Amino acid sequence: MAHRLRYFPVKLLALTFDDGPDPRITPTILKALQAFHAHATFFVLGRNARRFPNLVRAEAEAGHCVGSHSYSHPAYTNSRQAIQELDATQRAIADAAGAPPTLFRPPYGITRGQLAVTARRKGYAVITWTISSADTRPISPEQIAKNVIYTPNPGDIVLMHDGAGHRATAAAVPLILKALSARGWRFVTVPELLQAWAEWEAQPRNVRGSSSTRNRTIAHPR
Repeated sequence: MAHRLRYFPVKLLALTFDDGPDPRITPTILKALQAFHAHATFFVLGRNARRFPNLVRAEAEAGHCVGSHSYSHPAYTNSRQAIQELDATQRAIADAAGAPPTLFRPPYGITRGQLAVTARRKGYAVITWTISSADTRPISPEQIAKNVIYTPNPGDIVLMHDGAGHRATAAAVPLILKALSARGWRFVTVPELLQAWAEWEAQPRNVRGSSSTRNRTIAHPR
C-alpha cells in the first residue's frame, strides 16, 4: 500500500514528530500524549538518540513508535553515506529502545534521494505525511494547532517536530489532542494506522465503498 486511503472512514490520526528527541521539548509532548491516552510516532535523529537515549527509551516504553530520520539530517548523500546514516541511527535506536526501527522518514521529505532509496532496499517503510502543521515557521501554538485541527481527514499523517527550539509545537500538542479527542478522533502510531488501512482494504467493496486513493504517495511498506 503506497497511498493514503481517500475514503478510509475511521477517525484515526497519526501524529508524527521529527528531529528529536530534545530534553526541553520531547518530555512535554510525551506528557500531553499520556494525558490523552494518545500514541504517536517519533522519527528521531541518530545523533540525538545517542545523546539522549533515555528519551528514546521513554518513547518506546510509553507505547509510541520510534522511527529513523537519519543520523545528521542531510538532504542528499551518496550511497556509502546513506548506509552510514541509516546504520548508525539503527544502532542508536536499538541500543536505547531495545529494538531497531522499521520506519524511515527522509529528511525534507525527499523520497527519491539516496537515503530513501537505500532505506527501501534495507526493508524500511518510508513514510512522509499528508498534513503539515507548518511548525517550522515562527508561528504561535494556536496557529500550529489550527493547522491540524481544521484540516484532518480520517487516516491522515501529521508532520510536526520535537527538535530543539520547538516550544510552540509542544504547547500546541495538548490543544490538538483536546479539540480532536472531543470530536471522536483517536491518535495512533503509524504502524497501527497502516494496519487499520490494510484491514479496511481487505473488506469487500460493498462494505467499505470506494477505495480510490489520493495521488500523494506517503508510505512504502516492506
